[in-house]
Amino acid sequence: MHLPAFFRALVVDATKASITLTFILFLSPVFAADTEYKRLPLEAFYNDALVETVQLSPDGTHLLALRNSGSDTAVMVMELSTGKVFFPTKTDNKEFKFNWVSWANNDRILMSLRFDSRSYNGVKYMQTRLLSADAKKPGKLITLSKPDDGANGWVSQFQDNVISYLPDDPKHILLSVDREVPFQQTVYKSNVYTGKLTRVKKHSSSVRSWFADRQGNVRIGEHYDDKKRKVTYKVLDDATQKWTVAWEYIVFDEPSISIAGFGSKPNELYLFADHNGRQALYKVDLSKPGFPKELILSDENYDVSGRLIYSDAHKEVVGLYYNDGSSRSIFWNKEFKAFQAGLDKAMPDTRNYIVSMSSNARRYIVFTTNSTNPGTYMYGDRDAKTLSYVAAAYPQLTEDVLIEKESRRYKARDGLELEGFLSLPKNFAKKPTATIILPHGGPMSEDGKEFDMFSTFMANRGYVVFQPNFRGSSGYGHDFMMQAVGGMGLEMQDDLEDAVTYLVNEKIADPKKVCIVGASYGGYAALMGAAKTPDLFKCAISFAGISDLIKLRDKYRYFTNKNAARKQIGEDKDQLKQTSPVRMAERIKIPILLIHGKDDVVVPVIQSQIMAKALKNEGKAYEYIELEDGSHYLDYLPHRQQTFEAMDRFLAKYLPL
Repeated sequence: MHLPAFFRALVVDATKASITLTFILFLSPVFAADTEYKRLPLEAFYNDALVETVQLSPDGTHLLALRNSGSDTAVMVMELSTGKVFFPTKTDNKEFKFNWVSWANNDRILMSLRFDSRSYNGVKYMQTRLLSADAKKPGKLITLSKPDDGANGWVSQFQDNVISYLPDDPKHILLSVDREVPFQQTVYKSNVYTGKLTRVKKHSSSVRSWFADRQGNVRIGEHYDDKKRKVTYKVLDDATQKWTVAWEYIVFDEPSISIAGFGSKPNELYLFADHNGRQALYKVDLSKPGFPKELILSDENYDVSGRLIYSDAHKEVVGLYYNDGSSRSIFWNKEFKAFQAGLDKAMPDTRNYIVSMSSNARRYIVFTTNSTNPGTYMYGDRDAKTLSYVAAAYPQLTEDVLIEKESRRYKARDGLELEGFLSLPKNFAKKPTATIILPHGGPMSEDGKEFDMFSTFMANRGYVVFQPNFRGSSGYGHDFMMQAVGGMGLEMQDDLEDAVTYLVNEKIADPKKVCIVGASYGGYAALMGAAKTPDLFKCAISFAGISDLIKLRDKYRYFTNKNAARKQIGEDKDQLKQTSPVRMAERIKIPILLIHGKDDVVVPVIQSQIMAKALKNEGKAYEYIELEDGSHYLDYLPHRQQTFEAMDRFLAKYLPL
C-alpha cells in the first residue's frame, strides 16, 4: 500500500525476519531515551491512552480507533493511503462512555455506549446502547435498539449484545436483547444502515444468552436458574430442530463452562472447560451424540482463557488471545504460527499481538507491549513485508521510565504457594525500601506482568510495589479461585500479610514503611489490612472500597443473580460482621485515604461514607474525597487527576522514602 509522503520514515534492518520496520510518525512524537531515572509529572499517569482499540477495516484501507485528548474521547477513522482523518462522534466521558467500537463493514462502524441510570427503587445501575454510524462521511447516528421500543414501558438494560457479525451479510448483525419480555432474550437481525429489526429467534424462559454460528443460525441457549445457581447449555440439533441439554454446572460448586465461539462449520464449537484442575480450550463436534470434546489448548499451571482469533481468509479459527500471567497470542494454524514467529524474531523484546486483520489476512494491526512498553500499535503489510508505526498508547512512558515486573513465588503461612508480581523502582538501592502492597480488585481476577498505571505511578515515585495473586484470584484453577467464595477477610487477607513477611525476609521491604493500596475489592483489602493487622501497615488507601459486607450483600436483592452474588460474599452473617472494616474502626491505628465516586453503580458510595463516619467517630486520622458524578472506573479525566493528586500527596506525607 502506498503511504503518504508527509510521513517521516526510518527504516530498520530486520531482514532475518523478512520484515522491514517503517516508523510512521503521525499520531505522536517519539521521546528520546534517557538512561537516568526520571520522576514524571502526574499527568503522565492520569491521562488516558492516546489511542485505543485500533482496528483495520475489512478491506484493509482504513483504521478505526478511539482517540483520547484531554477529557474527550473521539471515534477516529483514518484513510491509510492519504492520512485523511474523520471523527464520526465524541464524548467528554461524563454523560456517557464508549464501551467499544468495531467495524460492521467497510463503510459502517458500531459503537457501544454505557451510562449510569437509576431504577424506580433508587438503585443505580449501568445501561448500554448500540449505535451505528457512517465511517467515512458525516451522517446520522442510528440507534440499533431504541430505548422506546420496549413493551409495556420496559427498557432493556443491556442493548449492545452482538452475537454475530454475519460475515456473509455485511448489512446486518444479530443482536440479542430482552426487548419484548424483561430478562428474556430475543434475537433480531439488525440493519446497520437503518436500525430496522427483524426477529429471528423468539425469547425463551430462563435463557440469558444466545449463541449463533457463523452462518447466522442461533444454535445454543444458555439457561440460568438463580435459585439453584445452575447454568445449562442447550444445543439445537440441525437435523431434528430439537433442543438438547449439552452441559450443566452449579456456579461456584463446579468448574464453569463457557462458550468461546463457533468455527467455520455450523457444528464446530469452541468452549472453555476444566482439564486436570485448570480451565482449557476444547473443540466440540455438535453433530455427534454426547458432543465429544477435543482438547485444543491447556496449561498445567494456568487457566487458559481469552478470545478466539478468526481468519476470514482461511474461514477458520486460527488461534487464541491467551493470558498466562503475561498475555500473548497463540496460533495453531501453521501459516499463522510462522507469521507470529517472524514478528517475534523481528521484535524479540515485546509480546506481539495481531489484534486486527483485513479480510484477506494480508494486512494487519499488531500491538506490541511488555512491562516497559505500555503498548505500541503498528500497521503491517505481509506482501510488502513492512511494519509501519501507528501510535504509542502512552508516549511519555518509555523504557527508561517503566519497570519490568518480576514474577515471584512465596508461601503463605499454611504452605500454599502463591504468585505475585514485583516492581522494583529504577533507583532501588538493593536495601529495604518503602513498599506498597497493591491487591487487585474482583476478587476473582488477577494481576500479571502487563503494564498497569497504578503500579507504574508508584514505582516511578520510588516505591517497591508488590501485586500478590492471593487465594481467590482467577487464573489458577477452579479450586483456587473458589476460596474467594465466603472468604473475604480470612485466609485471602492473610496472604497479603504473608506477602509483607516475604518481602521483609528478602530484604526488599522496610517493615516500618509498608502501605496497602487498592481499588474495589482491593480497597476492601486495604481497609481490612488496616483493621485486621493494625501494626503491619503504615498507611492505607481505598478507592471505591467495600467496608460493610452485610450492606453490600443486601444490595443484591434487587438483581437477577442475587443468590449467586450472596453466595460469593458469604452466608454467615456473624462472619461477615467480623470481617467488615467499618465494624472494626476502633482497631485502626494508621491514616486512611478514602476516595469514591458518588455515582458508583458497582460498589455504592455509601460504603466509603459510612467508613469515613466510623473513622471520624473513633477519632482516627483519615481523609475522604467524594468524586461528584464519579463512576467505579475513573472514566472522567478530572476525577483521575483528583485521585492521583490525592494519592501522591498522601503517600508523600505518610510513606516517605
